[in-house]
Amino acid sequence: MLYLNVRDRQPLYEQLYENIKEDIVSGRLQKNTVLKSLRVMGKELNVSRNTVDRAYQQLIGEGYIYSVQGAGYFVEDIGNDCFCDPYPYKRTTEVLDLAKKLKPRYDFEYTSIDASLFPWPRWKRATQNALLTESNYSVLAYESNKGNLKLRKSLCGYLYRHRGVQCKPEQIIVTSGTQFAMGIVADLFPPRQNSVAYEEPGYDAMRHLLIAKGYEISPIPVLENGVDINALNKTDCTLLYITPSHQFPTGIVTSINTRYKLLKWAYENNNFIIENDYDSEFRYGLMPIPSMQSLSWNQNIIYIGTLSKIMSPSIRCAYLVLPEKLADAYDEKYKYFNSALPSYHQMAIAEFIDEGLLEKHLRKISKINEKKYFVLTETIKEFLADEVEFFQSPAGVHTLVRIKRCKDQDKLIQDMRAASVGIYGIKEHFYDQKNAREDIFLMGFNSMTEKDIREGCSRIAGVLNKMN
Repeated sequence: MLYLNVRDRQPLYEQLYENIKEDIVSGRLQKNTVLKSLRVMGKELNVSRNTVDRAYQQLIGEGYIYSVQGAGYFVEDIGNDCFCDPYPYKRTTEVLDLAKKLKPRYDFEYTSIDASLFPWPRWKRATQNALLTESNYSVLAYESNKGNLKLRKSLCGYLYRHRGVQCKPEQIIVTSGTQFAMGIVADLFPPRQNSVAYEEPGYDAMRHLLIAKGYEISPIPVLENGVDINALNKTDCTLLYITPSHQFPTGIVTSINTRYKLLKWAYENNNFIIENDYDSEFRYGLMPIPSMQSLSWNQNIIYIGTLSKIMSPSIRCAYLVLPEKLADAYDEKYKYFNSALPSYHQMAIAEFIDEGLLEKHLRKISKINEKKYFVLTETIKEFLADEVEFFQSPAGVHTLVRIKRCKDQDKLIQDMRAASVGIYGIKEHFYDQKNAREDIFLMGFNSMTEKDIREGCSRIAGVLNKMN
């Protein structure tokens, strides 16, 4: 809606001109949109026809609108499909604000996947089969509060084959994401009687979830072989949250020696370890280390996993494997709970697993990701050898780099965004951000093509070359 301020010292025609110009540049008025006639516009704004005419003539002169005799005035095609900056003096703040909102062309983001690799036709057939099966039921009922039994049986086999996880279908709870799984775990322990030891740095979303649930958090430093056992032993925490297969965000794989020490800590203190088996599927040149759940002799491991990184985040399938001694607590706490995923969806996933399609797809994307990882490492050496220190990562779909001359992480991220490159700092994943370094960044490669990885690194080099 146009508004003119009669008390403003700026002439009314200039106010009208600037309002219309801003609407055109911003895209609110799109090309070929017809403007109101001089008479109608003047009447609505309570100004003279000459005032409107002067504004329109200025817009015509600058190429924002055009006139057609007998038809009226129309918005010109100014080529503003991309961002256009009509006010250079505002560029510093506005461009950066916009850059934060737009997805970069070369985005080293670490949670997305390459959708083109997923076997969508076979997935479509599995969902159609599941819908057909469900349509033949004489009675439709709510799904079990632990999820579809067929899927839970399928997951038992899959987890044993790939991660050595030993469990029964009754121990598995199917959820719509790892954060929902973590929410269930948090509700099983009274926060006033329990506190959580948490990796430092560690995945900030899970930490915020626990804090919102009322838990006290004790940050435990992540060392070369995993979390600091000595620091853990100095706490009175009853729960430990870790990502031992590919620690987020450092990429460290917890050593077998450290794993056994953590299991001993849980056993001797009757505590529980929450194992988020993050990125366990992707290993480069090495055999996978067994899950901690498979090493536990006293059922003190709460295991969380997801299919999002293998199949698709949109499928929203994660799972929770509870120790048998927590099963009763779950049954009591969640006896009125209904499974969050549609039944046909769960049956389709079960078919996908039982027919070997999930493991076939996993082998395929593991090879592709290993090649992308190699391309990333080699391209960094080629374009950024003098500027970037690369931290070798034997697993996962992201790695850490140190940009040697970076003193201000937030500013460099903004500069990269202005060049349509997305890199991500690790400061937000520290409980105490005073301990976070400004020069360490996350770079994912899972959703990028090899060509985009190379071109993205080339653009990073271009930005760094302009640094003082």
